[in-house]
Amino acid sequence: MRVGDLFRTASFRLALLFALAVAAATTVVFVFIYWHVATFDMRRVDARLPEEVARAAAEPDEQLLRKLRLRLTSDLRKLDYVGLFDAAGAPVFGNVAALPPGTPLDGSVRQAEVTPRVEGAASEPALVAARRRADGSVVMIGRSLYEVYALRKLVLRALALGVAPMVFSALGIGLVFSLRTLRRLHKVDAAIRRVVQGDLHDRLPVGRLKDDVDNISAGVNSMLDEIVRLLDQMRSVNDNIAHDLRAPLAVARLSLERGLAAPDPAGARKAIGRALAEIDRATATAAALLRISEIEAGRRRHEFAPIDLAAVCATVRELYEPLAELRSISFAFEARGPVALPGDRDLLVEAVANLVDNALKFAPEKGTVVLSARNSHCGPEIVVADDGPGVDPAERDLIFKRFHRSKSAGGVSGTGLGLNLAATIFRLHGLAVAVTDNHPGARFIVSPQPSDPVSETAAAAPGVARL
Repeated sequence: MRVGDLFRTASFRLALLFALAVAAATTVVFVFIYWHVATFDMRRVDARLPEEVARAAAEPDEQLLRKLRLRLTSDLRKLDYVGLFDAAGAPVFGNVAALPPGTPLDGSVRQAEVTPRVEGAASEPALVAARRRADGSVVMIGRSLYEVYALRKLVLRALALGVAPMVFSALGIGLVFSLRTLRRLHKVDAAIRRVVQGDLHDRLPVGRLKDDVDNISAGVNSMLDEIVRLLDQMRSVNDNIAHDLRAPLAVARLSLERGLAAPDPAGARKAIGRALAEIDRATATAAALLRISEIEAGRRRHEFAPIDLAAVCATVRELYEPLAELRSISFAFEARGPVALPGDRDLLVEAVANLVDNALKFAPEKGTVVLSARNSHCGPEIVVADDGPGVDPAERDLIFKRFHRSKSAGGVSGTGLGLNLAATIFRLHGLAVAVTDNHPGARFIVSPQPSDPVSETAAAAPGVARL
């Protein structure tokens, strides 16, 4: 793991931005405090010094000296400056050696360097105000800025000592999290590389924290599960096509060979007819398998629109009523009102038609088939019932798989794909089909699925049908 990779991680960049943001916010706070500390005392002195120096200038000499002495003795820290100078500028009283040069004598406040009246003392910054008295002398009052400057230095030092460790701490924490994230991403990258190399059963690591990386890994794993399922389904389709086409093609070839060897035209036509029937059967099987694969891929989902299942069932009844009359089967249709569902009308007509066709095939002559559509407490529901031989309970989980032929099928013709095609279409619309006993016969119930169709592994398996 290279150091450069660590610094390029999103976690480290986020930590760096966070550290800079905190440092900037802290600096703003310190600057605000510094500005208030630096200006508060000056504003207070600016407001008081002109008044004090104006009153001092108007006081008589004895009273002025008494007040100046009182001021000096009351300031135990000796932070204030007072001074009385004669008309020539010589000090008469106070703790200031000389009037600061350039000090205006109108009582206004200015910042100046004041030299205390102590031998060897250095000048100090202060705010001073001076005013000339009636006898020509000058009175000056000042306030030392020593504490203000010391507090400024303290604030600046606190800023320097506080921000720098905070920034380095944030960067250190960012490096730790970056290292952890980088290790996780290396594991994810290694898993992806194994998948790319062909190991589709490998999965990305998912931790217990369920953070963003874990959520993405879980999503990719779900996608890989679906890809594996689809690939298995494609292999199953290929195997089914190869298995189901081999027999009719072999029979067709044998029939054609017998037709060629037949001594009379009648025998040849009979053999050719049988070969054509087997070829038609193979073609129908291939078309049904391709149709199922197309629907399972969801290629027509974008065509969904609001439809009425009752109208769909009515259309199917019109299509199959002549066939029912031909076999003397009573074909009843029940619907109390519209049954709304978003979907593809043509696909649903095909699915319901497969159920009805299956019921008509297994219903006895002069039997009964009932088709109904209604709104149940769970949602839209379709029921197709017949009074035929029914479905054995052991086969009810198998009849919707491809190429499964029920034991009760007997000599009934079919490819074994009709019910699987119907189940696939219903599954595409969020519906599930189940079979129960009709006492006698079979009762097929189409209702909303209890869960996501992708999770229905049984429905995704190669289908089966009674047809």
